[in-house]
Amino acid sequence: MPAAAIAIPAAFQGGTALLGGILGSRASKKAGQIQQEEAQRQAQGFRDVLGEYNPRIGQTAETAATDVLAASGAAGDEARQAAAAGGARVRADTLAANELLDPYIRMGSEGARSLSEFMSPGGAGSRTFTAADMAAYDPGYQFRLDEAARAVQSSAAARGGALGGGALKALQQRSQDVASSEFGAASDRFRQQQQDRFSRLFGTTELGGRYAGMAGENLIGAGRYEGDIGMRGAEYAGNAGMQGAQFAGNARMGAADTMARNAFGVQGSISDLMTGGAAAKAAGGIGSANAWSAGLGGIGNAAIWAGSQYQKQQQDEEDRQVMSKWMNPALLMRDH
Repeated sequence: MPAAAIAIPAAFQGGTALLGGILGSRASKKAGQIQQEEAQRQAQGFRDVLGEYNPRIGQTAETAATDVLAASGAAGDEARQAAAAGGARVRADTLAANELLDPYIRMGSEGARSLSEFMSPGGAGSRTFTAADMAAYDPGYQFRLDEAARAVQSSAAARGGALGGGALKALQQRSQDVASSEFGAASDRFRQQQQDRFSRLFGTTELGGRYAGMAGENLIGAGRYEGDIGMRGAEYAGNAGMQGAQFAGNARMGAADTMARNAFGVQGSISDLMTGGAAAKAAGGIGSANAWSAGLGGIGNAAIWAGSQYQKQQQDEEDRQVMSKWMNPALLMRDH
């Protein structure tokens, strides 16, 4: 067999194997590159979505927190203002009510001042009753003395004459009896008058004190009620502020948690994509190497086949020549 008959099929076989290796290598590399690029594109898409929505989540939470804090602050201010207005109204009503008690309180003050003057040393309440007061406290005292004297005189005249020693003694005794009786009665009237005046002044003072105490209790009660209203307003404002702060904190923490979970999730997805892309590219490289290996293996096989065919051809030629010698004695003798 001519050498060309062996070389051409071997060259064709080797070229085919080489071409298949080149095409397989390129295809494998291209597939790996495409998968890696697609993984990178998807990873960038994840980044874009995260960059778009995470700020929105944070901004929404911040807006909600700000709005709630503002609303709770406004509610607290309104509660404090309402409490202050309610307390002021209670105080104003109390003062208006106490104005109705002022006449009685002033009357009590005037009564207390008069009672103090009445009972002070040298005052009318500390003065004792004297004979000089008889005319003031018993205007008929002198008349009764005069009548007693005339009665004694008339009795003496009826018995025949001027006043004797017995008549004078009777007149003196009668005058003393009248004076003693009338002085005691006048003294009792004086003491009763003093007691009545004291009772009236004391009653007026007591009445004023009672109304003054009522006015004071009104003010104390109003102050206490005003304080309670203020405390309730402050408590409501504090609760509103704390609830607003708690809601704002929860909103911010929830947004931060959601954003963090989104970031972790996207990062995990990106990692998976990049790992897959890298694996695809590596697989493409391996496939390319395998294609080249297969191509080179095909060339080697073609060379081995060509060599074996050439060797077989040489052996066949030697065998043919030997057989020819055996078949031609002349040639065989020549060689020997």
